[in-house]
Amino acid sequence: MAIQVGCGSWTDPEYVEILYPPKLPATQRLAGYARCFGHVEVNASFYSIPSPTTAAKWAQMTPPGFFFDLKLHKTLSGHSRRMGDLPKPLRPAGTAPMQSFQMTAELQRDLIAYTLEQVQPMAKAKKLGAFLLLLPPRFHPEKHRLEELDPMIEALGKHPLAVELRQRAWVTGKALASTLAYFRERAITWVAVDMPRCDADNVMPDIDEITNPKLSYLRLHGRNVDGYLNGKTAAEKFHYAYSDAELKGIVERIKRLAVKAKDVRVVASNHSEDFAPKAALQIMRLLGQPITAPGSEPELF
Repeated sequence: MAIQVGCGSWTDPEYVEILYPPKLPATQRLAGYARCFGHVEVNASFYSIPSPTTAAKWAQMTPPGFFFDLKLHKTLSGHSRRMGDLPKPLRPAGTAPMQSFQMTAELQRDLIAYTLEQVQPMAKAKKLGAFLLLLPPRFHPEKHRLEELDPMIEALGKHPLAVELRQRAWVTGKALASTLAYFRERAITWVAVDMPRCDADNVMPDIDEITNPKLSYLRLHGRNVDGYLNGKTAAEKFHYAYSDAELKGIVERIKRLAVKAKDVRVVASNHSEDFAPKAALQIMRLLGQPITAPGSEPELF
């Protein structure tokens, strides 16, 4: 059993003096982050799939045993259907950037193949963790079927996949059993969340299920109800500092997950101000894990 706690960013200037010293160049912040945590959830890959050069540089800047969980690109998750957001090699010649496209099984497979090719340096360095798919609230059971994800899952092969649903209808009433059955049949990791306490359609309840005994995944979004429902930016949506009492409750959830899963990934995703690293480090303290204070100069690997 291994519990890995981390964040979804290493670049934020607000993390200075928490994860790295004030004078550390921004280009070395990943190395500073890696002194404190053993993994990171890469948010940038949601917007742009990293190049092999970038993937190799990230791998070189982190110590042995460090790994990267990568968010799958927004065209795979359905957050974007604009031609201009597809990787250039996959855009049909002569198409306009704002033109929409239809996600087909073939395109799913091509996007996954392209992603795996780009991040191959991470895989060679044994630093490629799980892929994370964030489905938007409009991915609703009235209009979609989970089986639409099958070509993507098949294309990933043995690479682990964690999926976060953001539409409550998938887990309401009898739908929960069939949703979890889909995850278990394909050994997909169910992403448990900590979110605002309300019944909005786009807010998921606490459901700590193990659908892949090799990996459990918990993401902490904060509990700012008004911000999450009405905020226009990520900083507004996730503007929430967890209290010690709340984090103690989250640690109990983590411990229960760890009883049934070989590895547990915990990501503080309340990325506003310095809330995320503070929450992640406090969780590590509550778990009894060692904390590394920011040094004067992180080691480069």
